[in-house]
Formats: sequence, C-alpha cells, structure tokens
Amino acid sequence: MLLIGGRGHELGKVDKLGLRYSMIQIPARASERQSTGAQHYAVADYRRIGDILPIARAWHAADPFDAVASFTEYGLEPASRCAIDLGVPGDNLTAVLRTRDKTRTRDLLNRNGLSPVRHRVCTALADARDFMAERGGQAIVLKPPAGGLSEGVFIVETEAQLPQRWAWTRLVASGPILAEEYLGGPEYSVESISDHGRHEVVMVTEKLTTGPPGFVEIGHQVPARLGPRERDGIDQLIGDFLNLIGQQTGPVHSELRNTPSGPRLIEAQTRIGGDQIWEMCEMVSGADMISETFAALLGLPMPPRTPVARAAAIRFFSYADARILDVRGVPAAANAPGVVRVHCTLEPGQELGSLASSESRQGYVLCEGFSTHDATVKAEAARDLVRVGLAPLVGRPAP
Repeated sequence: MLLIGGRGHELGKVDKLGLRYSMIQIPARASERQSTGAQHYAVADYRRIGDILPIARAWHAADPFDAVASFTEYGLEPASRCAIDLGVPGDNLTAVLRTRDKTRTRDLLNRNGLSPVRHRVCTALADARDFMAERGGQAIVLKPPAGGLSEGVFIVETEAQLPQRWAWTRLVASGPILAEEYLGGPEYSVESISDHGRHEVVMVTEKLTTGPPGFVEIGHQVPARLGPRERDGIDQLIGDFLNLIGQQTGPVHSELRNTPSGPRLIEAQTRIGGDQIWEMCEMVSGADMISETFAALLGLPMPPRTPVARAAAIRFFSYADARILDVRGVPAAANAPGVVRVHCTLEPGQELGSLASSESRQGYVLCEGFSTHDATVKAEAARDLVRVGLAPLVGRPAP
C-alpha cells in the first residue's frame, strides 16, 4: 500500500492484515512509528501533487504498489491522483472533487433535486446581506467552501450580526464565502462504506455542539436513537447521494440535519469520521472501515465484523478563554465505569483562547454502555470527574 497522510489509525490495521506500506506524511504528523514500519517514507506536503508524484513513481518502479489510500481530508485528492498516475486501485477522484468543495456539492444536489438547500457564493459582505434579505431576514450560515473542523462556520440570526460574523469567517476563508439557509432540527453524522460502487450505511451518530454561533462539536453518541421511518429516510438520502457523487471504494462521513421536512444534507467527505467516530462505529457495529477499504482495494477477504459494545459515547474537554490553574481527577475518570480511554491535554499554566474549531478542544473521554443513554451518562460522569481550576482571560476577541 501507498498511504498518503493519516493520524496513525491505519498502521495497526495494516499490520493486522499483513500488508506492507510506504507513506508520504506532512511534517506535523510525522512519527517514528510510521517511518520505522514503512518500506519507504517521505516527509513532504502531499497537497503539492507535483512534488509527491515523482516520489510515488520512483518507489513504484522499485517495488510496485498494489493500491493507494488516504483517510485524511487533505490527502484524499493526492491519493486518487497517485492511483491514477500509477495505474493501481485507489482512484476515487470524482467523488473527492464533488465533496471537497462545498459549493460544488450544493450545486450538484440542487441540480438533481436531492436535499436542495438555498445558497449563494458571496465575494463581498453585500452579497451575503442581499441573500439574507431575499430570505426575508431568516437565519443563514456562513462557511468557507473548502474548510473543515468547523473552522469559520457561523450562524447569522439577524442582519445586525452579519458584519461581525462575516469578519469571523473571513479569518479562515481567503476567497469567496458560502452562505446557506439555516437548517433546523437535530444534527447527525452518517458513516457509510462503499465497495466498487456498492454502498452500505453502517452507523448514524447523534451529535452535541456548542450551539450558535459556531456549532463546534463537543460530543457524540452511537447508535442514534431514531425511529424506523427516520432511519429509512436517512439511509435513502445517503444512498442516493453516494450514487450521485460517484463514490467508488472507501468510507464517507456525511453530516445532516433531520428537519421538519425530512433529512437534509449539510456536507460530506470521502473519509472516515473524525473525533473517534470511526472507533465508536467499529466498537458498536464491528465494521472496521479502514481495513474493509484495504480489503476491497486489494481483493482480499473482508474482515469479520465483531461488535464489542452495544453503545458508545464521547465527551470533549472544551474550555475556552481561560488560564488553567490545576487539573485533578484524570486517574479517577480513567477508572470510572464504562470508560475506554481518557485523553486530556490540559496542563497548569496553559492559556486557552476561544473555542474556534475542533482543534481548540483539549481531549476527550470515550465510554461504552448498554444503551446510547447509558453510554452518554457514563461519558458525562467520567468527564465531570476531571476537575479543572480556571482563571478567566478577559479581553480576548471573538470568536
């Protein structure tokens, strides 16, 4: 396998399947574990296709690859382009390009009458003001067309809020900004897996966010508590969407809201879900979507699905605008009922800014349970065992 980027989730699964791998990794995520296990290893900005193609070609000439894969957002397009160039499995370029740009996704959906959402590409604040006026002053959402991690995504509920929230989005969006009608209703994410154009919805996840204005995700629980009609509607929407984007082989992480008029897609990426959603999905469904992708690309038998929990929940440490004075109770949380793992990056003396994106959070508590409710209660109880002394930081600019 040639792996493009990743956080390390992939390596144990490569080893378990008995595969050999080479890897191109960005400097920020390079590690000794990756380099010592790889046949070939290069640290480079894999978003620069012209830089990495010569590397991939040279390695392929010396020791041919059987497939190329990536499970990280900015590695998706480079992986597909490498697979095409080398003539090996791993090309999912059509689906990648149709989902990496949120404007392209919206246009495709609207043209085909699937989960239509009113939107406008705005090059100036006046464009967003006009769009909001056309919507009768109803709430809109501003977002960077190619962003991730909830960065720069803000709801605008009144025209008076628009200049400030446009400025917040502009901090992370150098080009046009996408304005969309605000979709009400509970938010979910959907994990699906595809094998040469055959799709399966594996898991639906309930989501907990900070709410307006930024909706940064601070918790998840699985399986989502949905009635049969709600679940059927989500399954149908995701299946139609995967066909529409031309998804071939691998996972897709989709986000939607279950509005009063039915499920409506927010966005999607052709990768596993972050925030340990991929792990919770594996715990509860048994579906190891990384290993299943490798197996599909390489023509290997599919690994068996063996669930280890009925339900799972995660809660994030999400402090903001504070100086950390002390942190107590991490060992107690790690030994609390149902806890699978506590990962806490909080340290005395640390100064925290605003909760601007998923990257601003400070770790998590992951729990299993007998039901979704049980797992959620245990995760929140364990998180609350971590006692954090705080001193507020005043005068920090939003967001």
